[in-house]
This record gives sequence, C-alpha cells and structure tokens, in this order.
Amino acid sequence: MKDMGELQYFLGIQVHCDRKNRQLQIHQNGYTNMILERFGMENSSPVSTPLATGTKLVKSIMEDNTVDQKQYQSNVGSQMYAMLCTRPDLAHVISQISQYSTNPSTIHESAAKRSLRYLNGTRNFGITYDGKRGLILEGYSDADWGAGEDRKSISGYIFSLAGGAISWSSKKQSTMALSTTEAEYIALVQAAKESIWIQRLLQELGYTATNSNVIYGDNQGSIALANNPEYHARTKHIDIQYHFIRECIQTGKIALEYCPTSDMVADGMTKAMARDRHVELLAKMGVGSIMGTTTPSLKSKQTAKIGIMKDSEELDRFDKTLHHHEIAKKWE
Repeated sequence: MKDMGELQYFLGIQVHCDRKNRQLQIHQNGYTNMILERFGMENSSPVSTPLATGTKLVKSIMEDNTVDQKQYQSNVGSQMYAMLCTRPDLAHVISQISQYSTNPSTIHESAAKRSLRYLNGTRNFGITYDGKRGLILEGYSDADWGAGEDRKSISGYIFSLAGGAISWSSKKQSTMALSTTEAEYIALVQAAKESIWIQRLLQELGYTATNSNVIYGDNQGSIALANNPEYHARTKHIDIQYHFIRECIQTGKIALEYCPTSDMVADGMTKAMARDRHVELLAKMGVGSIMGTTTPSLKSKQTAKIGIMKDSEELDRFDKTLHHHEIAKKWE
C-alpha cells in the first residue's frame, strides 16, 4: 500500500481540505465543463433553476417529434453522475427527465438542455462541510401528492452532516397514495430506512452524531399516523411494509418532529422551485460556489480528462482482477 498524500481528485470529484478553518469541500467543476462541451452547451445562456416552475412532463405520443434516444440517454446519464456525487439540487429534474429515456421527444430534450444551462451557470458549485458546526445529523422528508403523470406521488429526502448534504433522493412512489397524509407517510418510511443506515455507518466508524435519529416532516397528519397505532383501522389499505416506521419509533431508532414547510429542505426534492426559494434551499443543503474554482484553461481541462481516463483504467483493472479471482475460486 502506498501513501498518495491528501485526497484531491477521485472519479471526477475534486476535494479541497482546509484544516485551518476545519472545512471540507467537494465539487465537479472539471467534470461539469467536460459534459457541457460534449453536448455543445458550454456557451449556452445560464438559467437560475434546473427546472421551470409548473413543468409537467408527459409521455410522447404519435404526433410528437422524437429525438435520438442514445443521445438523450447519454445527456441524462452524464448529468445523473454529477447529481449522485455533489449536486443534490439536480435530484428532482433528473428524476423527471430520466423517466422518458425510452421514447424522448423534443419537449423532454428541452428540459434536459435546460438542466445543462443551469449547470453552465453553476459549474463551480459544490458541497461544503463545516467542522465547526459539529457532527449534527439533520434529516428531512417530504412528498408531493399525485404529482406524477400517472398520479403517483413523489417522495424526497435529504440528510446533512456538518452543514453539508450527505444523502438525498427524489423518487416516484411505487404505490398510489389516496391522500397527502398517506403520501407523506410513505415518504417517511423511505427516509427512516436511510436514517438507520447512516446511524449504523457512523457507529461502525466510531462516531456518534447529535440528533441522529430525528427526521423532520411538514405534515402533522403523517407524524400522528406514525406515532399513534390506534389509527391502524383507517390505514389497513396501506401496505404492511410502510408500517415499519411505527416499529422504529417504538424502539427509539427514529423520532419524528414537525417543521413548517418554509424550513423543509427536502421541498426541492419533490417539485420545481422558483428562483428565490431555490437559492434558499441551496444554502440549507450546504451547496454553493466553491472559492478558487474558475473556468479551467485548456491545460487544466486536459488534466481533468487524463484524471478521468486514469480512473476508468483503474476500474477496468479492478474488474479484471475481480474476474480472475472469481475464476480462481471456482477452481479451488
């Protein structure tokens, strides 16, 4: 094993560690510039939000003009990697445009390009973790009832540690919710499972976070439903798996607390926000401009590309090693 020094670059993620101010910052400035060039959007007009408010995407019909499927999937997939690593603000738009990869139309393509225009204006954005704030884990869960094209609701959650987002999700629910309370209740279950996983991970690493079992929700009905088993008679139609959260509350693994919608950080995971609200939520996620990141020169672009190529080569070597190891085990 060789000590390579402090981590600065890994799989397209750039890492800045400021020990003096006890801050850790991650961003994908180089990767963002690369995908903007790939799709010819490096000189596009920036927009302030990834998805326009009120946007409702629907499946293509016979009369719609379709676009190249592989190009569209490549566009969505490239943005998805940025979203998974350092850009929770892209979670909702990616969850929307990725649903139409089978038969994309020009409308879907426009939504995907708008997201690239947003990336163009925020290419130096990343997540900042502030050690001065301590290990305080904050979890938020939200849902947008009946927001899907098929009238299924959208669940969203986000967890932050030391002031920066560490886990987030925006996903359409698999079952049909009959009320706002039910949609929020189902969303709380998904957030509870993620919270338990994060708590166990921190314990294995030897850390204990403050407020680690608390999840904030903005629907008092769903919180009462989870805390009060007497409501069971009214909720027999809800799948048994979603009552898992009641057991978690009784055992103390999870505690639910109410917060007003104005303080709900996961609001941006479930719907498109106006500019002012979007900026407000970015700050609460710990997402913002990373100092020292500028539009890279040709040399730095080449360096970023070489880094990504090296990462790919390392992954290929790992896959080959794993493959040979599995073959050897079969012969033992």
